[in-house]
Amino acid sequence: MKHPAWQSAHDVMETLEQHGHEAVIVGGAVRDYLLDKPANDVDVATSAMPLEVKALFEKTVDVGIAHGTILVLDFEEPIEVTTFRTEGTYTDRRRPDEVTFVRSLAEDLKRRDFTINAMALRRSGELVDLYRGQEDLQQQIIRAVGEPYARFSEDALRIIRGVRFVAQLGFTLEQETLIAMQKTSHYLGEIAIERVKAEWDKIFVSRAPEKAMYYMQEYNLGEAIPGAFEAYTKWQNYAAKDAKWGWTYWCILTNDLTLLQQYRCSNDEKSFVKQAKACYDILLQHQPTKFELFQYDLKYWKCAYELLALQNVTKVISYPELVKEKQDLPIQHVQEIAVTGKHLMTWTNQKGGPWLREVLDEIVKRVVNGQLENNEQTIKEWLQNEWFV
Repeated sequence: MKHPAWQSAHDVMETLEQHGHEAVIVGGAVRDYLLDKPANDVDVATSAMPLEVKALFEKTVDVGIAHGTILVLDFEEPIEVTTFRTEGTYTDRRRPDEVTFVRSLAEDLKRRDFTINAMALRRSGELVDLYRGQEDLQQQIIRAVGEPYARFSEDALRIIRGVRFVAQLGFTLEQETLIAMQKTSHYLGEIAIERVKAEWDKIFVSRAPEKAMYYMQEYNLGEAIPGAFEAYTKWQNYAAKDAKWGWTYWCILTNDLTLLQQYRCSNDEKSFVKQAKACYDILLQHQPTKFELFQYDLKYWKCAYELLALQNVTKVISYPELVKEKQDLPIQHVQEIAVTGKHLMTWTNQKGGPWLREVLDEIVKRVVNGQLENNEQTIKEWLQNEWFV
């Protein structure tokens, strides 16, 4: 069953066609439709100029009007509508210095990156395929549109995008396309690292990330960007729904946490990777202590177990056993401790200071290890009889 966005796109196209404009669904939605895969992001391209699009619909947002894109909100799902265009030079190797709006679908399609993304679908169901995209889909090939060297010279991010499509679809890079990628790979160093990072996020949750790593290593496509790729064989059985697992595994394989900084990962991503890697390192060395189990949430232990399994490392404790041991701890979170810093200051008649954190940490450790019962009176007695003696 098609996503509701398809019906909304058809409604947009019908309106455009009724006013004499050409309108088609383009890009990844067409590719996924032909692959019988779900496509939720359905974009429309049209011969109508941006202001003509705005005039035909009641609710629109200028999300990228300088580049011809208007968001139409008239129907069940929001639909991006972009005017057919050609593009000028790419001084920054990423975005065209200027775009020219045109009325020709053929002119619009020839500026696209790969043949499998350069197809269009009319409302009637007719497929517009000027570059053998459907044939390349059937042969499972990633091929650049037109002259490959020009495509990657003007937009170097297409190199990583090509590798990403290989990983997502399990396809192979066409030879001339691959050669052009090699010849232009140094341009990747000029691309904003955040954009490269976004491609890695998608590669890490793809069906075949090892194919991406293979191309990066064997054809030296990654020399201009951070990271090492020599361990591509270790990605063969890797699979994850969360890109943070991929960043964790890459940092483990390269023993390089600076990747997180170099790719400008978020604080949440950095925190996850560091904690999952800490669990991984613990499991490599010994069975986790009670306090180590307490320190890290199960999601980090789960990630560590999965990544250890990829390297056929024998675990000192099974995951179900670890889960049970963690669940059997007296407390699961610091917030469950029966006393606060206010209690300690009242009982000791002292002001706050570094000592407060030191005492609270010791209480937590003793409670977790079963050395101190987690109730207010017991903790007070311990504090008075053992800490301040």
